[in-house]
Amino acid sequence: MARPHKDALVNFLFDALPVRGVAVQLSAQWRELTALHAYVPVVREALGQAVAASAMIASTMKFEGMLTLQLSGQGSLGMLIVQCTDQLQVRGMAGELESDLPAEDFADLIRAGRLTLTVDTRDARDRYQGIVAIEAPTLAGSLAGYYRESAQLGAHFVLHADGDHVTGLMLQRMPDGGEIDEDDWRRICLMADTLTHAETAEGVDNGLLHRLFSEDDLIAYEARSVVFHCRCSQQRAERALEMLGESDARQLLEERGGEIEIVCEFCNRKRTLDAVDVARLFNPAAIDGDSAVH
Repeated sequence: MARPHKDALVNFLFDALPVRGVAVQLSAQWRELTALHAYVPVVREALGQAVAASAMIASTMKFEGMLTLQLSGQGSLGMLIVQCTDQLQVRGMAGELESDLPAEDFADLIRAGRLTLTVDTRDARDRYQGIVAIEAPTLAGSLAGYYRESAQLGAHFVLHADGDHVTGLMLQRMPDGGEIDEDDWRRICLMADTLTHAETAEGVDNGLLHRLFSEDDLIAYEARSVVFHCRCSQQRAERALEMLGESDARQLLEERGGEIEIVCEFCNRKRTLDAVDVARLFNPAAIDGDSAVH
C-alpha cells in the first residue's frame, strides 16, 4: 500500500461537479523554511498558512515564473510575503512584531490590511496583480474574499499550520465550468472544513481525499513535490552592495569595522563582504592587475 505524500500536493477534480481542488502538506520542507527564524507561534501559523495557500494557488495556474502572496496592514505584523514558482519552489518571511500591539490571532496581526497577489512571468512580458482589502478574521476567509472580488470565482480554503507541519485544502469553482447547485457547493465546503490538521500529519493522498468527500467521485492527479528553495546567492548579495554605489559601500565598510554583513530576509542566511570584495566589485581592473604574474 502506497504511503501518503509528504511535502507534496495533489490536484483533483469532482467528476460530477464543476469544481477543482488541491490538497497540500509540508513537513520537512516547512521546518527547513523556518529553521533559521525565531517566529512566535501566531506568526509562524500565519506564515505556514500563506505558504500552503501560495503553493495551492500556483498549482492551479498556467504560468512560468513567480507567484507572490503578500499581506500588509496596520496590525502588530506589518508585512508577510510568500513566493512560489511554477515548479512549486517556495520561500517566505514575516516581519518583526510591533511590541506595543496585541498578537493573538490573524486579525491582530493584519489589521486594516490588504492582500496582494502578483504573478510575474519569466519573460517579463506579462504581469498580473490583484489587491483586495482584508476583511475576514482568517487568512482562509481573506483568500476566499480575494477570489470573490478579484477573480469573480467561488473558492474555499482550509488552512492549518504549526511548528511541525502545514496543511492546506482549496476548492475552486471552475471558470466556464457551468453552474453548480448552491447546496452542493455548501456541502463540499462543509466536508472540506472537517479536515483536521492531525489527519495530514503523515501526508496527503487519494485515500484521504476520497474519505473526506465520500459522497462524490473524484479524479485525482499524481502528487507533485513542494520544496523550500531560496534564490539568494553571493552574486545577489554583491549586486545589492553595488546598488549602494562605491562611496556608500566604502563608508558602510568603515562603519562596520571592515566587514559588511548582508542577511537574506527569506532564509536568514548571512553573507559577509570585506574590503577585497568591495574593491573587486568597483575596481575589477585593479584587482586583476594586482593578481597578475609578471
